[in-house]
Amino acid sequence: MKGVILAGGTGSRLYPCTKVTNKHLLPVYNKPMIYYPIETLKRSGIQDILIVSSPEHAGDFMQLLGSGAEFNVNFTYRIQDGAGGIAQALSLAEDFSAGEPIAAILSDNIFEDDFSDTMFRFKSGAEIFVKEVEDPQRFGVVEMREDGSVRSVEEKPSVPKSPYAQTGLFVYDAQVFDFIRKIEPSKRGELEITDVNNLYLDRNQLKAKKIIGMWADAGTHESLLEANLLAASAFDPERVKNYRKSKHKSTHAPNQDVSPKVTVGILAHNSEKYISDCLNSLLAQEYENLEIVVLDNNSNDQTLNILRGKFEDVRIIESEVNLGFAKGHNQILAQTDSQFYACLNVDMIFEPSFISHLIKTIDEKPTYGSAGGKLKRWDFEGHLKRSGQIREMGKTNFIDSAGLKILKNHRFEDIGQGEVDHGQFDQVTNLFGISGAAALYRRKALEDIAFVNKDGRKEYFDEAMFMYKEDIDLAYRLQWAGWKCRYTPYAVGYHDRSVTAGKRSTWDLMKNRANKPSKVNQISYRNHQILLQKNYSGAFSSETKGATSWYNFKIFMYLVLFEQETLIEWFNLLRLRKNIKARRQAMPRRVSQADIEALMEG
Repeated sequence: MKGVILAGGTGSRLYPCTKVTNKHLLPVYNKPMIYYPIETLKRSGIQDILIVSSPEHAGDFMQLLGSGAEFNVNFTYRIQDGAGGIAQALSLAEDFSAGEPIAAILSDNIFEDDFSDTMFRFKSGAEIFVKEVEDPQRFGVVEMREDGSVRSVEEKPSVPKSPYAQTGLFVYDAQVFDFIRKIEPSKRGELEITDVNNLYLDRNQLKAKKIIGMWADAGTHESLLEANLLAASAFDPERVKNYRKSKHKSTHAPNQDVSPKVTVGILAHNSEKYISDCLNSLLAQEYENLEIVVLDNNSNDQTLNILRGKFEDVRIIESEVNLGFAKGHNQILAQTDSQFYACLNVDMIFEPSFISHLIKTIDEKPTYGSAGGKLKRWDFEGHLKRSGQIREMGKTNFIDSAGLKILKNHRFEDIGQGEVDHGQFDQVTNLFGISGAAALYRRKALEDIAFVNKDGRKEYFDEAMFMYKEDIDLAYRLQWAGWKCRYTPYAVGYHDRSVTAGKRSTWDLMKNRANKPSKVNQISYRNHQILLQKNYSGAFSSETKGATSWYNFKIFMYLVLFEQETLIEWFNLLRLRKNIKARRQAMPRRVSQADIEALMEG
């Protein structure tokens, strides 16, 4: 989806403030007015933005905003000659839209809400946004049905049929430009956007959505003053925090006591030593709306007997073969329908608030597609032997993973792995991704990036990878699609994995490979190449391209010298090339390469 900011007009209602400048360049709180619609479109995941302005001030906009690099967006400019109305200004975006849906926003409208969810799911028709106001007769009044469809739209009625005012944000499909050509100028000689909306209404293609947060229309002296006061309040950090809390509550109204359903998916394969401790910690979770599903990957130990005998509240799916990580989790997802999916390893235990904190974090914004917490090392052997001064259940204070980071050379690392936890990862923040050992995913995000294979099944995790690095590939695809990843230190789990302190040098990586089974190295190398072929962009900067090429060259030379058996994976990659290409082409890419590179370190 593309965006257009309508910043034309004479600004006569704000005279003499607009005698020498465009009203959309006037300050609102701490920035020029036009910055707010830019930020609204950015929050909605829109990167390509057209700015329509009057000819006398076009140079001022270009001087202020430039190409958009400062905002991590791409600006295009068009000139509206004369006061032809909002619809006429929007018509100038036809070539720019190139058949894509378009979000149009009036530049003197300031919104607090995040509209990304609407933009992601929009398919066709038109959608407008309304706000309940005390004096609706001053605005276009929208009367709605319970399903969000619009019953009527009236311009400044003396007796309003509803308290909902039409705001200055509209989302349209490509037919909007045909509708604009059909309408006639109004009595004031302008093409009215209300007439366009009524054409959608006549075809039952117009919907309205109520906004919860602050909205200001800064078109008069009084409303400009109000906008300054509201913006100062609405974008104060503490105010934003409280607003998010209230929005979270309203999201679940009227059944606020019912939390969104979470499915916990666990794969087990000869996991008898872990299964009881893992499931007991999950059954002790304080989060109530939770279902636990264990898929047994053809265990031949006592795993199934333990599950059947001790955990009657846990759903069991049995597989006659070892499906691997990706296909196993895909099967669980295909057989469940919860709003969130917690992908958890069996060799872990969790604090009782683990799921609650993840849900609280991911539900802050609809654009958060995944969330993860602070994973520490689980001294499982010490727990079993109860040796020395071992802490409760073998819990340690060594970091296992505080999320995944991506380096410019396309190495991927677990953040903080091996470090002693002294609070260095105690800030809630956005990350590249979350370790697949314990990650919470929004079902809507997984559905958005799922690949439908030739059998008609959805692959959320890439089954071509079988095991190793599927979590990294998924994190990368979510980022390309515009779904953000959120880390919270308050969700704490413990993982039985040997970790090494400090940063890993090339020599450390070589020693680490030498200590792994040959088959593991082969699969890991192949999957890294699959991941690159799907997610790498030719638009990356020369720095990223150079670092990635050099790193891959060093790995290749290492294989030539010390690990020739892994080179056979290039034949497997050749056999998979059509499969990989199809998956790459099916990937939604809503962000620019600059947004991806902003996540890279090193």
